[in-house]
Amino acid sequence: MTDLSRFLNNTEAVSEVIGEILLTAIAVLAFSVIAVSIFSYAEPQERVHADIQGWVDVDSDTVYLRHIGGERIDLSNTRVLLDINETRRALSPDDLEQIKGNSIWDLGETIMINTSELWSQDIVEDDNIALIMLTTDSNLVIKSGTLLGDTHNVVGGGGGNGTTPTAPVLSGQNPLTPYESTTSDTVTFSATSSQSSINEFLLDGQHLAWSNGTSPSYTNTTPAEGTYTVTMVAGNTIDPSLTDSLTWTWTVTEQSPASVAGTNMRLQKNEKGGFIEDGDYLKFRTGGGGSFITIDGVKTNIGNNKNVMLLMNGQQTSGESYIGISGASRQITTYDFNVDFYLEGVLVDTGDITDIYINKADNLESTLSYYLPSDLSSTYFNVDGDVIIDWYPDNDSEVYLYNITPSTGSNFILEFDPGRTYIDGFDAEYAVV
Repeated sequence: MTDLSRFLNNTEAVSEVIGEILLTAIAVLAFSVIAVSIFSYAEPQERVHADIQGWVDVDSDTVYLRHIGGERIDLSNTRVLLDINETRRALSPDDLEQIKGNSIWDLGETIMINTSELWSQDIVEDDNIALIMLTTDSNLVIKSGTLLGDTHNVVGGGGGNGTTPTAPVLSGQNPLTPYESTTSDTVTFSATSSQSSINEFLLDGQHLAWSNGTSPSYTNTTPAEGTYTVTMVAGNTIDPSLTDSLTWTWTVTEQSPASVAGTNMRLQKNEKGGFIEDGDYLKFRTGGGGSFITIDGVKTNIGNNKNVMLLMNGQQTSGESYIGISGASRQITTYDFNVDFYLEGVLVDTGDITDIYINKADNLESTLSYYLPSDLSSTYFNVDGDVIIDWYPDNDSEVYLYNITPSTGSNFILEFDPGRTYIDGFDAEYAVV
């Protein structure tokens, strides 16, 4: 056999070569699988690396949060959940920015959360207060722990026990809107929330007050003249973005002039009419039978011994009323106004009274107020037999009448529109300006 033949037929070390090739292929495949597995995972969410120190001052009802290390915190992407005795209080990014004064929280700066001002929540030594601070976009926790009392978990409000948070539902708006008052009036805006919620009052879009819970209210004692928009926003305590809101249009006028009481009065002006205020009412208790009220063609029969309230629905610039005498009681046969009709405290109907017959109206109570604006024309005003304004010469006085009720022994007549005023047989408080 030649040397060439021996070389071609030599199979020594073939298996070793093949083995090396197979091992190399296996290694490449293994590393490829590992690389695909590792690099296919999503990048971890970026955390905020900051050290926050928290403590509570029970004397001032204040929770303190101090930035003592790490990177700055963007408050526009941060919210705080405080659990005060297992009641959830939430601060949105807007709330934190308002408390801090800006949206950047740097090293060494302290945020002070006053619970009595924000939520009317006092703090005592035995309270338990826990905190969770987290980002709004990814819900990553920045700080959590107990600040006062025993260690415990922050619990949910309005969506605890694993339930999905829902928006509050507001009802019972009081007073009704639009609402008018004077600069001397104390006005309380209130409503009822379907859950314990974070409630904020705004005046023309600017923060006014907090009133958290299920019975939010705000009282104003020093209003200035003008027309305002009062808004109440109720937010879920776990997810403040779940909200409901109510809005009032509030008009404040100058304080009314001082008034004096008068009886058996008559006011007449043939060239000018006035108006009765929205929200004024007439109350009485029925006696006898056969009474009814028809509103926009819908008749409601009223039994004996029933409490009735007719509340003016909007400012009335025209209308008629006749309340006569029926023995020791009153009989109402005309009351031509747009009203909210309440029977035994329950709203029955709203609209124009197209027909009315009250056989006997006992315990009559009235807050009807009439305002006759200035107009230089003939005017007659008589009080207790004394002539306050005579027909001549022409008079341009403004006349205010408050709590108008029928005079004893007289039929009460009220008729007015933009061109005429006639009221007779009534008692009232009055002022002439």
